[in-house]
Amino acid sequence: MLNLITLATQKIEERAAAVGIIYQLVASYYKRVISREIDLAEISGDDNVLFIGGGICPLSAILIHQSTGAMVTVVDNDLDCVGKAALVVERLGLCDKIKVLYADGGDRDFLLDGYTVIHLALQVTPVEKVFAELKRRVSPGVKLLVRRPKDKLCALYCDLSAKTLNSCNCVIHPGASNIGSTFMYTKGAVESGNSAEIKAA
Repeated sequence: MLNLITLATQKIEERAAAVGIIYQLVASYYKRVISREIDLAEISGDDNVLFIGGGICPLSAILIHQSTGAMVTVVDNDLDCVGKAALVVERLGLCDKIKVLYADGGDRDFLLDGYTVIHLALQVTPVEKVFAELKRRVSPGVKLLVRRPKDKLCALYCDLSAKTLNSCNCVIHPGASNIGSTFMYTKGAVESGNSAEIKAA
């Protein structure tokens, strides 16, 4: 089932990458999500963001940079996606601000030094394994943002268990069609055991 979701997402991203008006429509869908995620993680121009699972049209990564000025590195383990994503970034004139790499962000050999915020896309799989590996390896103070699907769509995605995230702050995305929430884990943070929720604007 996850493959069908991934294929559908790729089709939408492919159209967005090729057609300006579709790019604008898809970007408008993500803008509120990204705005809440930026507030949640307090992302600024001083941050160095790693976005895992950028896809064909890495809109989230692009919007994070455009909204904050942060440097962003996008990684994807699909070589075709990486090539197309790099063309989108180049067309926007953002090659000096957004790097696109062919890599597996959850691989233990992938270097994480220097990143202050790491964002996992909704389609990252197996997300439990990737999250656990990142949590183990990142430096204290690094923030991990993890998107979760809406409850009714959990069966369609490789989802993190609520138990894994029960001590994390989160933001809800009521206007999104498939993204239910974004959780933030901070390495080395004092965890109260209760999820603090940032209310949607």
